[in-house]
Amino acid sequence: MESTDTRTLKIEIPSCFVTSVNGLEWDDLSGLNGWQVLGAPAHVLYWEGTIDLSGYVRDMKTFFPSAAFMQEGPYFSLYATAPVIATGNMVITVVSSIPLDPLNLLLQTTTGGGPGFIDLNISATGVGQQDWNTVLFAESQVNLVNQNIPNATGILQPLSAEQSGSLSATASDTLYVMKMVTPFPQDGTAEERFIGNGMLVPASRVIIPGKFGIEPDVEYMMRLKRSVELANQV
Repeated sequence: MESTDTRTLKIEIPSCFVTSVNGLEWDDLSGLNGWQVLGAPAHVLYWEGTIDLSGYVRDMKTFFPSAAFMQEGPYFSLYATAPVIATGNMVITVVSSIPLDPLNLLLQTTTGGGPGFIDLNISATGVGQQDWNTVLFAESQVNLVNQNIPNATGILQPLSAEQSGSLSATASDTLYVMKMVTPFPQDGTAEERFIGNGMLVPASRVIIPGKFGIEPDVEYMMRLKRSVELANQV
């Protein structure tokens, strides 16, 4: 690899606040702030954005990540009107060199796997596995209501936070970022599973330090070829 330039990639993810009268689906969406509601189930929220690398690709440069991490606002909140108690949520953030589909991401994370992992056998749904090399970084979190700490705003307590990803070098002109929040519903019928009356998702950012470098022509062309092959599997 020839001369390199040190760079830090960053993407800002906005905060989000939604409420619900019946506690079954979010009906006041005035605070979405760029987030979207997944059509089914209607209580899943997701945000998607991109990191543009096209300027470096025009110079035939490859990005070599050295690390990746997240910074996040003070807390998640999921509250319910007494005497009902909200439960918690699952959060996943993914940075990929190929486009991400929100329904695919939801199915992967709720079947014991996730992007880049060998998931439960969900081939019958038409959802394929994602190659580990295309997932530069991912972080999943589980946050729960601590019923021993009463709070009117429903502040959630982190239970776990797991990171994964290949940090593989990429010659893609775009990195795709998706963050998804899935509240845990309480017991009930399939049509009436209570999730809560309000949910706050804090602002966050993903930071990926690394270097841009020029590879030998053959290696670079092979990397481009592999990137196109993986992208066409989406």
